Amino acid sequence: MKAAVLFWCLLILGTTLQPGRAQTLHFIVFADTDDPKIGTANLKTHTYLANDLAPAVAKQSGLTLNFTSYTGDQCRPAEFDARLASLTPGPADVVFFYFAGHGWNNRQNNFPSLILGNANTDRATLESSSRNLLDVYERLRAKNARLTIAIGEACNKERSDEPQQPPTSSRQPDYMKNTAYSPERFSRLFRNYRGGLVLASSQRGQLSNCDPKGGLMSIAVQNTLRRLLSDDQKGPLSWELVLREITRQTEVAAQQAGHRQTPQYRLDLRQSEVASAKPVARPGVSTSPSTPCAPVDAYVNETALTGIKEDLPLLRAMNEKVDSDNADEYARQFLTFYRNQKHFYDNLGQMVFYESSTMPERCRPAFQRSISWIRESTTEINERYQTIQKFALKPRLLAAQARSELPSLITRLEEILEQLDK
Repeated sequence: MKAAVLFWCLLILGTTLQPGRAQTLHFIVFADTDDPKIGTANLKTHTYLANDLAPAVAKQSGLTLNFTSYTGDQCRPAEFDARLASLTPGPADVVFFYFAGHGWNNRQNNFPSLILGNANTDRATLESSSRNLLDVYERLRAKNARLTIAIGEACNKERSDEPQQPPTSSRQPDYMKNTAYSPERFSRLFRNYRGGLVLASSQRGQLSNCDPKGGLMSIAVQNTLRRLLSDDQKGPLSWELVLREITRQTEVAAQQAGHRQTPQYRLDLRQSEVASAKPVARPGVSTSPSTPCAPVDAYVNETALTGIKEDLPLLRAMNEKVDSDNADEYARQFLTFYRNQKHFYDNLGQMVFYESSTMPERCRPAFQRSISWIRESTTEINERYQTIQKFALKPRLLAAQARSELPSLITRLEEILEQLDK
């Protein structure tokens, strides 16, 4: 009798965890709907996600919908952190996260940091109220749902760039008409995959454009899914195909509006049928005790190095050209630059390397020893930056002091690039 009970318990448990029996769709939306510039567009995106996409995915894929959204004054860091902390998906569940709001790039990586709250605030508040999209994706992946999707529709430029103008448009809505959905095609995407994907609406250095009718990428998402998941479609279907089409449509819409915008994405997916296969080792990461430790190069943050390269022209020009006649102008340029990048340089030693939880513990001591020179360089860099800042507040004294501090500062930055930019 006990053996029979045990058999049926194991059978039920195994059936519950099968890839084809995903149970719950955890659909989470954060949308900045009260922003005076982009609030209307974000509200349109939220309406589509809440009233169309989330119910359609759940119904057509046979999932139980668990929908939560945070708009207006609820689109804030405290609510965001609390929602992610409370998320406990099952191993057969699907997590779908979508953010629509302001964003920026703080050189942490190529993906935008999502601003939860007021975008027009001081730098320290901006840093504390932002969550990097790639970090969000990795936090969600760590919840171990069967499928995790993280999408961020936000600008991806540094905050020193010119802000986006208020959206205006005379174009007609280009949403596709509602069509009959195909449960089989929905299942291909939402039941037949394991792993995750992260999608951002823009590349580093680009704005994420919108108009009062919605975000350009959200409209591309809507049109792409309605077409590819309709019951009159018979061709191949994959997440790669979906994301390529979203990218193409967003680029075309941006070009028609006189902008340049190209979404970026990362796929960490496999078909559910091969879920039992051994995971593929990521490049540069040790996977067994006998594997040599990865070189330092494997953990270098290329985005941070690009940021240093972008800053050097100003520093070099200032070193070569600053004098008593133009000191006021260079002082203004430097103070603006340093206000925007102080957090980056204060944390430069951490920013130039990815924090990798996959690094074996046995490799960490050697890794720390091999990058110890960074600490000395970054300490000197920040001391010289602070000295120049002090004299930039007194432009008459800036010329002589800048020529004293800048050569060594530039040299240290160039040394970091020489050592790490392979």
